[in-house]
Amino acid sequence: MSSTNITTARDRFKTIRRSDLFSYKPISDYGIIGDMKSCALVGIDGSIDWFCIPRFDSPSVFGALLDSEKGGRFRICPNADSFESVQAYESMTNILVTSFSVYSAAATLTDFMPCFVVQRTLVSSGELHRRVECTKGKIQIDVRFEPRPGYGSQVPNVEHVNGVGYSFPSPPRSTNQGVSLLTKLDFSSPGQGTVVSTIELAEGEKLDLVMRQGIIRRHSLENPSTEIKLRETREYWKKWIGKCSYGGKWKDQVLRSALALKLLVYSPTGAIIASPTTSLPEEIGGTRNWDYRYSWIRDSSFVVWAFHSLGFSEEADSYLDWLLGAFCLTIGNLQPMLGITGERDLTEKSVETLSGYLDSHPVRIGNEAWKQFQLDLYGIIIDALYFSYKHGRGIDRKVFDYLIRPLISALEKMWTKPDCGIWEVRSQNEQFVYSKMWAWVGVDRAIKIAEAHGYTEDLQHWSELRDRIKNEIFSKGYDPSIQSFVRSYGSRELDAANLLMPQVRFISASDPKMSSTVDRTLERLLTKRKFVYRYLAEDGLPGKEGAFLICSFWLVNCLTMAGRLEEARKIMDSAASYANHLGLFSEEIDPDSGDMLGNFPQAFTHMGFITAAVNLSEALEKADSQEQNS
Repeated sequence: MSSTNITTARDRFKTIRRSDLFSYKPISDYGIIGDMKSCALVGIDGSIDWFCIPRFDSPSVFGALLDSEKGGRFRICPNADSFESVQAYESMTNILVTSFSVYSAAATLTDFMPCFVVQRTLVSSGELHRRVECTKGKIQIDVRFEPRPGYGSQVPNVEHVNGVGYSFPSPPRSTNQGVSLLTKLDFSSPGQGTVVSTIELAEGEKLDLVMRQGIIRRHSLENPSTEIKLRETREYWKKWIGKCSYGGKWKDQVLRSALALKLLVYSPTGAIIASPTTSLPEEIGGTRNWDYRYSWIRDSSFVVWAFHSLGFSEEADSYLDWLLGAFCLTIGNLQPMLGITGERDLTEKSVETLSGYLDSHPVRIGNEAWKQFQLDLYGIIIDALYFSYKHGRGIDRKVFDYLIRPLISALEKMWTKPDCGIWEVRSQNEQFVYSKMWAWVGVDRAIKIAEAHGYTEDLQHWSELRDRIKNEIFSKGYDPSIQSFVRSYGSRELDAANLLMPQVRFISASDPKMSSTVDRTLERLLTKRKFVYRYLAEDGLPGKEGAFLICSFWLVNCLTMAGRLEEARKIMDSAASYANHLGLFSEEIDPDSGDMLGNFPQAFTHMGFITAAVNLSEALEKADSQEQNS
């Protein structure tokens, strides 16, 4: 494959030592493949260290990401004391290519999960396809297939079927279906739950390995059709990203972010997960480890902004359809997040079989935030409907009567109550200014929808409510002594979430109160590496955390809307440079080391980057045009 067909944010090789193959890798050393039902993380050393099937939130089959000894992995790499490796995506696709070189020999490893459309139906069966091909000289390749289903709790038996592959059946009374490895390669002396082999390939020779859910006898004598599925999958991704309407600065990285976000959509329902991983820590060795494999209303609705801004209205509409189905006529049962098929009980518990990334435990599944009261959700849902309406989708009377009006009724009763806020604090609830702002947004957007459709019966009452909320925010949420909007009523702490105020049109970015809030944020929350802490206040949890990347992109938006374009560009370039070699973002960055922290890749961060890139690009182009015409 020619290098012109491969894109990467940083085209650089990394030296991999054999002695490090069973060690933890930096979070930044991973790429992602998927089929919009599940995802796999592929390390730059050729090891798949995280894979849950059949769904994003299923128990892991490969979990070395969270336990390098017991988690399990599927690794393909050169048999050498050390080798060079570089990763890149095939241009405009989610097909990942890892290139290896050892002395005068070289090979490529192509990883993908098939997904393509047949007669308007998305085909995605959860298969993992891995093709290793020698591209220069002769090279010895090691293959290690080590499934550990149930978050590392099971060591399956191994069954060999001649000419077909290997089966790893589930133990008795297990709920999983076992897995199979379809391959012509014979592994010598398969061990308990593990097969290992070394094969020599000459230039032009290749080997395909396919992993499926289910035991081997269900797949015997079947051609896995890797070549056909690779071609169809390539065409699918190229056709999808070809619909993108963005062509400004940071284009390549914006397209990669869009492709990453698409992987986080659960295609059967349209739900959008926050991240495909659980328990990657916000502090190495700490306990701030959360399961993000669910659909947060807030995160997903913000992703709708990003999809719409790039011209992907189908994804935005699909999510809104799912949201309407989940909450229309059930506003009394509103909660911050749902499972990907609408599950409401996401009770949090610890997995004792995995030690955690770099011994950062506990490893959690489920998320107790599902029980929290988060006031902003009411406004965010209405804003998502309004945003979609502005992009051509209508709001019919039933949606207005059965969803929007009940949401406003609930807001009127609850907007004065303290809540857990956007950051889901696990201490006492507070009167967060950010949450009050979203209450105002909800009423404001409901008024705009009503005016546009002639639903006038509530307008006067809603207008008075909107004014009351705004007046209270200005009187209790802005501290004149520090000249800034604050985290909560009575506090003098800052909150980076307030940087969203201009973006949701609560206040102009050039308003003196907002301008001084940005200045205080630059003074107090900006790190030496130009990252932004979300806050520095106590939140009821032990330990510390990194700087949240999305906050930097919110700051970029604020500066852009205020016309402070040079400041915005510098922070944008700095934050964007902390994507990994593939253009993928984590949740947080360690402000001291610059290392990635938190779950990866993170939808919230990619959404923030896309929105900031679109807005800043337009502003820079407009400024350049005005300068040329002056």
